[in-house]
Amino acid sequence: MEKASVFKTNRSQAIRLPKSVALPESVTRVDVVVLGRSRLIAPEGESWDSWFSGESATEDFMSTRDQPADQERREL
Repeated sequence: MEKASVFKTNRSQAIRLPKSVALPESVTRVDVVVLGRSRLIAPEGESWDSWFSGESATEDFMSTRDQPADQERREL
């Protein structure tokens, strides 16, 4: 995980991103989604595009997940 610094300029906050996680030069505006105390920053208009168009989970995702045995329940 990369870390960035937050600073104030006039009355606004700004974030200085490290080169390894910098946005492409073509990005001049971003959307900011508030998730509790977290902030998700994405190029304007693309906040969820990559989430829905990206790869889905692989077939073996959580195949070794520890689960309790099925419960035996009486019919209602």
